[in-house]
Amino acid sequence: MFAKNKWGVFAFIIIELLLYSIFMMGDISGHPSSGTVTMLKFLCIILCNIFALACAVEFRQRDNYILLGALFFTGISDYFLLFTEKFTFGMITFCIVQMLYLLRIWFLEESRQGRRVLGRILASILLWAVILLILYKLKVTVNLLLTVSVFYFISILQNVITGIKNAVRRPGWKNLIFAAGMFLFILCDINVGIYNMSGFIAIENAAFQKLYNFSEVAMWMFYLPAQVCIAVSGKVGQNV
Repeated sequence: MFAKNKWGVFAFIIIELLLYSIFMMGDISGHPSSGTVTMLKFLCIILCNIFALACAVEFRQRDNYILLGALFFTGISDYFLLFTEKFTFGMITFCIVQMLYLLRIWFLEESRQGRRVLGRILASILLWAVILLILYKLKVTVNLLLTVSVFYFISILQNVITGIKNAVRRPGWKNLIFAAGMFLFILCDINVGIYNMSGFIAIENAAFQKLYNFSEVAMWMFYLPAQVCIAVSGKVGQNV
């Protein structure tokens, strides 16, 4: 009854907040990659998966199963990104996460038209191809990691915009909390992009260096609250 009990949800949030406070102190003090900090970050994601699993077991709704799948692949992505050098695999699984969120948003929408989902996917692919062509023309080194990352960012941007629109059209705790989580998610990814930009483009600027230093801390500052919001969105509004 952990997921249905409001005190269980409260306990989940408090535990996440405590762990968040601890690893953020590590990030701010300049130790974002230390073993303890990294393990705490991954533990927080595992707890989100456990919470989503509890919701799926309690409510047995399609929305909960989709959310559980998305958070499962999120955990796989974080494993690759936190503990290995296989960043491309991490980004591929993150693309799967965004495809699942695209499906979730479609089921949460008032008008569920299959053509709308297909149109969004085709639009993403077209924009992906255009951006890669522009990067190639700008003589940016386009490797597999960058190719996958561009598709991922287009996908999450589309999901954020659609999720916010859905929250406005169908206001309710599920849509609002999920939209907030997706917005925090993309703020994290923007900082990830800034942090990794130096690997593709040589930028020597004092202002950028400050932004770079902030982005190292801001990634998980936004990321965990995003995942907690997304996980909690699976508990509220079970009449959807």
